[in-house]
Amino acid sequence: MSTIDEILWLLKDGEWHDLKEIAEKAALPKVKAETVVSFLGEYNFVQLNENTKKVRLQPPLLEFIKEIQRLEQETALSN
Repeated sequence: MSTIDEILWLLKDGEWHDLKEIAEKAALPKVKAETVVSFLGEYNFVQLNENTKKVRLQPPLLEFIKEIQRLEQETALSN
């Protein structure tokens, strides 16, 4: 799984996550986690609160991910 995929997977619950938590769970140096989150923020995939250093998925991306998961489950059940 790519670093971006791993971070998106960690954020798929829609809750706010601390950058330190993301770095630890993804087994990344904090600087790399910050760089990836910053990149995702530049393209509006995530919301980043600069004051609290917390991150969450943007609502449209969260809904997109949930819909993909739902379709994957339907496909798996129909096979």
